[in-house]
Amino acid sequence: MKTKITLFVAFFAIALTQQGFAQCNGADFEEVNGIAVYEMESGATPSSWNVETSTSGYTGSGFITWRGPSYFNSPGNGTISYRIRINNPGTYRFIWRSRSGKGTNFTEHNDTWLKFPDANDFFGRRGSSTIYPVGSGKTPNPNGSSSGGWFKVYVSSSNWSWQATTSDNDGHPIYAQFNSAGVYTIQISARSDAHFIDRMVIYNESQYSLQQAADISRAQTNCNGGTPPPPPPPPPSDDDGENTAPTVNITNPTNGQNFNVGSNISIGLNANDSDGSIVSHQIYVNGTLADTDGGGYTPHIISSASAGNYTVRAVVRDNDGATSENTVQFSVGSNNPPPPDDPTPPDDPTPPDNGGNNPPTVSITSPNNGQNFNPGSTVTVNLSTGDSDGSVVFHQIFVNGNLVDTDGSNFTPHRIVNATAGNYTVRALVRDNDGASSETTIQFSVGSNNPPPPDDPTPPDNPTPPDNGGNGIPTVTITSPTNGQNFNPGSIVPVALNTSDSDGSVVFHQIFVNGILVDTDGANFTPHYINNVAAGNYTIRAFVRDNDGNSAETTTQFSVGGSNPPPPPPSNGDNEPPTVSITSPSNGQSFSPGSTVTVALNANDADGTVVFHQIFVNGTLVDTDGANFTPHYINNVSAGNYTVRAFVRDNDGASSETTVQFSVSNAASSIQKAIAFPNPVVNSTVTVKVAESVSSPVAYTVNNSSGVEISKGTILQSEINNAKGNLDIDLPSGTAPGIYYVVLQTLNGKKTIPIIKK
Repeated sequence: MKTKITLFVAFFAIALTQQGFAQCNGADFEEVNGIAVYEMESGATPSSWNVETSTSGYTGSGFITWRGPSYFNSPGNGTISYRIRINNPGTYRFIWRSRSGKGTNFTEHNDTWLKFPDANDFFGRRGSSTIYPVGSGKTPNPNGSSSGGWFKVYVSSSNWSWQATTSDNDGHPIYAQFNSAGVYTIQISARSDAHFIDRMVIYNESQYSLQQAADISRAQTNCNGGTPPPPPPPPPSDDDGENTAPTVNITNPTNGQNFNVGSNISIGLNANDSDGSIVSHQIYVNGTLADTDGGGYTPHIISSASAGNYTVRAVVRDNDGATSENTVQFSVGSNNPPPPDDPTPPDDPTPPDNGGNNPPTVSITSPNNGQNFNPGSTVTVNLSTGDSDGSVVFHQIFVNGNLVDTDGSNFTPHRIVNATAGNYTVRALVRDNDGASSETTIQFSVGSNNPPPPDDPTPPDNPTPPDNGGNGIPTVTITSPTNGQNFNPGSIVPVALNTSDSDGSVVFHQIFVNGILVDTDGANFTPHYINNVAAGNYTIRAFVRDNDGNSAETTTQFSVGGSNPPPPPPSNGDNEPPTVSITSPSNGQSFSPGSTVTVALNANDADGTVVFHQIFVNGTLVDTDGANFTPHYINNVSAGNYTVRAFVRDNDGASSETTVQFSVSNAASSIQKAIAFPNPVVNSTVTVKVAESVSSPVAYTVNNSSGVEISKGTILQSEINNAKGNLDIDLPSGTAPGIYYVVLQTLNGKKTIPIIKK
């Protein structure tokens, strides 16, 4: 199969490219629909800036790093200027993908100077706190080094990370404001050697989440007319655009208030929705979700508060899916230590204000590094921590890069229940009372090198029970409502619990109503209220966990409206429940390890609208959206079997769900055996050899070294069979010499083949 390009098409493409360059006025890349992406190695690099590939995990063709002397207090050395065209004026957040690239202390070799010299404003913002670079003529200024309008921008990780913050011990994300369309300048200059920088992104936070902006599958937005603009994300409100967002204010505590150590601090809210009702309340304390309520909010209590600085964020959602939030900051005690919600360690290895504080220590005592478990096992993650001159006040557990457990001073072991076959990386991070942090990592595996067959997603019937050392499990009963109780429509239904733990204490409570998490409390449970209930059947599930990590749950059911209400799902009069199907992945589909699996839905409601979407992967909630669902991406999947469950709810409270299963197998798919020849390519044709047994069409793209697509097409199975697996792909006319990548994609595999064009 050959791609034919006529002289007319070539002339037309050249004309479009020239027009694109003219419109760009010399810009290297451009913002399109609220986002701009640039691979750092794409631009010219002055002396002592290197383009390197020595560390894996980068995007594009490499990353840049400074290999000259350090300039800790004198920005402007080794300056690189990037030109960006802004098409849509506004305020944009700046992030880059970088890492510390030298040694084992990720608080060194981790920063570079950054400046937006001709933006209308350039600042750092965290909650209600805004800071400006020294030399900008504005205050307040960041902690640590800053000069001449430059921010020191740092990352605190020895792995590739999208963190880009300024101000020592008080990390503020970076923003730039552009009041009109045009071409602007972004500058970086040398500070620390061996700070690896992969790519940078600016994006409008009203259009994209951080996760969406940091998606490494996004292509560079070149300003040359050759990069198709990314589609704009869906609007955050109703399709008719008439919904008014709710409002929320934190009435207690007040911003800047100070409390005595040991105080009980009540979080009070004033929330309203002018054209509907508020259906969800969430309270975050220092970045951690501490309380979830539905339509009725009960104040969250921070009990026996310890000394430090606190940030409280309240998020509310209305019945049409729109959200609003409000943030306040307060302090406890007089020492005002670094804010506990920022796990970022000090940027400089010896910050002047820590009084010689020693960092904490942490080791993972279970599982052992390299240990192997049977599929279906419960794997307990346990830690040993210490702090020679203080105490550990914060614990986090990450599994395969995902945050799965956050605890304060008292760490309860995290359990990976019913583990599926594959390889796992566990990272533990701790922080002490002076703000210093440490982390450690181990790896373990589940199953042999050959995971369970993809057509058998069922784990063993009798997984190995956790060894709890004789610890008794907690107990929980729902005392209100009673099982089978009936209420009138419009009633308020209180959900109350009776919990206990014979050899410890219950430290965590959650309430689910019809499968939706509506309330989260710590050790102190406050009753949850279901306000203005509609006719239908309801299931309440209560989940508790004790101080030793053991858990228990119980369920009760009640009805609203008549003694014999209609069967579930809950309905309101003649309301029809919504429908939902998972359009991707398909049931039984197989993927290769390392693939990105896209979860996409088709959801409808015949007599209303779908206002709520949730995605669960292997029983874990991974994505929640309101009325507008954006596809969920499962990145870098490991070998094993997966179950995806999609749950939706309509504007009348009825719900539906559906499930599909897929597998990830280490067995090489036929596409993995593909090769390209001749390589180097002498003329403009490269032949790709694939197996004749490919079970689906083969989609292909040809990308240049910057990841920009220059050609694409689809090869049908019939063409593969007729050509006996030998497929000719023509490069576009005039393709310059260099390195290119042929990317082949089938339903069950993906293969990237580098080629050289002479």
